[in-house]
Amino acid sequence: MDAFVPYSIPIQGLKVGVHEYQFELDQKFFSLFDGSPVPDSAIRYDVQMDKLPDMLLFDFQMSGSIHTECDRCTAMIDLPLSTQRQLIVKFGEAEGETEDEVVFIHRESSDFNVARYLYEFTVLALPLTNIYDCQSNANPPCNQEILSILQKSAGAQESNSIWDSLKNLK
Repeated sequence: MDAFVPYSIPIQGLKVGVHEYQFELDQKFFSLFDGSPVPDSAIRYDVQMDKLPDMLLFDFQMSGSIHTECDRCTAMIDLPLSTQRQLIVKFGEAEGETEDEVVFIHRESSDFNVARYLYEFTVLALPLTNIYDCQSNANPPCNQEILSILQKSAGAQESNSIWDSLKNLK
């Protein structure tokens, strides 16, 4: 059985109008993609599809978190993620051809699989650095030992700054 079948949305015989779907993604889903940069996660997508006679308009709303190591203090954190994306699927002759945010499929297609787009949109939502304002949490997960070492190091760098010696050149 194809592992991506649960992410197929039936479009043949579906009435024109708005249809809503939900998808829960976890590590099992992301492990289906080779070299996935998404660690252990709990992601939810609310997908709204507007079926028109000549195209499908998708709105993807993602919320959730990934379980990863904080780049600031090295503690394990649940890093919150959220994003909104849109996708236009037009009926045409060149199936699989894409043009910016537009995908073409045959008019006779019975379903449209969104697994690839769920994966891509999640990867695009990953931050460059794994940090967030965890101090607003009731119980911050921070590694206080590492944070105190960083504060001491930052204080020492400020006092030994090369800019101090340049100030004396006047």
